[in-house]
Amino acid sequence: MVRRRKDAEKAPEAKSQVLHQADLSHLRLQDMTPSERAELKRRYEHFVRHFRGAGASTRIATAKPRRIRKWTPGRSGPAR
Repeated sequence: MVRRRKDAEKAPEAKSQVLHQADLSHLRLQDMTPSERAELKRRYEHFVRHFRGAGASTRIATAKPRRIRKWTPGRSGPAR
């Protein structure tokens, strides 16, 4: 964990590349740096944008109600 942060401080473009691919799931929000919090917010906004349109466009067609038949014993099969 410490090694990743030292590598991220080398160059600004390398820092954003490392944060873009970093696993932030093990960190608490209080322990994150401001750049890590910004990356987490960016990922959440991307997730919401991706699924926001999908929910509205994929509506389930309402199924027609099935016709219910009364069951009468001895009448369902061929005559014996």
